[in-house]
Amino acid sequence: MPDDISSDTDNTVHTFEEEEGPEIIRASADILPKDTVHCFPARKSLILRRRLLSGILGLVFLAAAVFFLLPDSASIVLMGFAATGAIICVLVFVQSYLIASFRVALDYEKNEVVLRYLFQKIHIPFEDFDTREGKPEEAEIQLQRVFLRATKIQPKYLILDNIRESACYQTSSKDLAGQEDFGMLKIEAENIRDVYRGIPEAMHEPELEEDEMTRIINSALADKPKNIDEQGN
Repeated sequence: MPDDISSDTDNTVHTFEEEEGPEIIRASADILPKDTVHCFPARKSLILRRRLLSGILGLVFLAAAVFFLLPDSASIVLMGFAATGAIICVLVFVQSYLIASFRVALDYEKNEVVLRYLFQKIHIPFEDFDTREGKPEEAEIQLQRVFLRATKIQPKYLILDNIRESACYQTSSKDLAGQEDFGMLKIEAENIRDVYRGIPEAMHEPELEEDEMTRIINSALADKPKNIDEQGN
């Protein structure tokens, strides 16, 4: 599930129309699908790894809990620790089946983005949704430098934000089923943002006046080619 990351967003709703700047352009709602739900499941290798680790560790913690219940090795503290570990492993194992159905879903029937975070379903209405490219945390950057080869594809990150809340959520191409799924999610998320929140109109480059353009052209025509072998010119 997308990692919960800090955000400077406060509880005040800011829209592009409230800020000074370029004119806002809203995309047509016709670019969005109608009456359907697009689901983006977690990567199969991630699901398998979680099931194996949680299954093995769960059995170890369960055996430890039983061991510390025996009269000869009774310990309430250690038994409680082992039982807690076993419960956490069971929850992770169950959650691996939940993210197999979807980790992020775009519900075009209810007009909301749905994120699966742990055992929660986080609902973000389209009108409150914003997205932008994300980046890994510093610790993750260091790990990538150590373990990733230069030829290996670097993961891409996408922030899925509710502008009415102080937290935003991030997912990446390594969390989803593949690069293709991540690319499709990014395109659709940006389309939703463009329709409901709009994007600023691109600033136009200043046009040269006709006299200035004429001067530049004449100067270029009058510039004589030089011989690179000539010295002192």
